[in-house]
Amino acid sequence: MRSLVAIRNWRSRALFERLATYCAGDVCDVGGWDFYTSVDKQRVSFSSWTTVEPNHPMAPLDDRHRVVQADGCALPFDANTFDTVTSIQVLEHVYEPNLMFTELVRVLRPGGHLIVLIPQTSILHHAPDHFYNFTRYWARESARRSGLAVVEEVSLGGRWSSTASHLFHFFLQSARFKGMSMEEDTRNLAFYVLFPLMALYALASIPLLMLFSLGDLREEPNNHLLVLRK
Repeated sequence: MRSLVAIRNWRSRALFERLATYCAGDVCDVGGWDFYTSVDKQRVSFSSWTTVEPNHPMAPLDDRHRVVQADGCALPFDANTFDTVTSIQVLEHVYEPNLMFTELVRVLRPGGHLIVLIPQTSILHHAPDHFYNFTRYWARESARRSGLAVVEEVSLGGRWSSTASHLFHFFLQSARFKGMSMEEDTRNLAFYVLFPLMALYALASIPLLMLFSLGDLREEPNNHLLVLRK
């Protein structure tokens, strides 16, 4: 799992660049679990970092870090508490993402930044708690309804890199990697007969798809990264 997190962080280097630019003051990261460890290694500037987690109790990692066990749809903070609020690939796991988005905005101070990373073409992960993928239009409309200004909008990946990612995860799902496959997802005889050809096709295709991704189509990115200002 940690190797997959490392791959995610490398692919999301644009995220860390924005965090380095916009992250400041008191930060609240909702649902990021151990994301603080990645941020700390990237030398992002901040005064304090609050991690909000509903289901993963953890100890603070240093004197600037605190952990609050709470629901992202009902944050236990006053309005206008934080200078920066982050939600990194979390909203797709929330049954009521609009409600959580409203909460993120509520606790953000005027002039502060909300940094959101949401998937559009993500494969199933953390099942059964993966409910949605999003388009950029959902993010824009959510920002508009909340009175937020869009400072930056970045598409991470595209059609070809998304396809390559899906083929890579084919192997993990075939092996029933935790959170990417459930017992209800059965295999028929044809799967086992054809698996060697499937695997060969995937292995041969991924390098070519990554080459094509140099000129990717942005209509189908892996993720959308948005920096919003209150």
